[in-house]
Amino acid sequence: MKNKNIETTIKLPEGKFCSGNCSGCVYWNPYDKDSNGRQYCSWYDTYYYPHERNGCLSRKD
Repeated sequence: MKNKNIETTIKLPEGKFCSGNCSGCVYWNPYDKDSNGRQYCSWYDTYYYPHERNGCLSRKD
């Protein structure tokens, strides 16, 4: 069996990805916590640990 290199190209529309987590996000409320210590995100209307939302697309810098 021959080893073939396969290349894939993905074209994205205009925009950018941010690599930040919840810390500093305008939707993050670190003082509103659930019983597990997760902090509230008003954009997703749920609770997360900040590291769970790494690369969040709703983050505003």
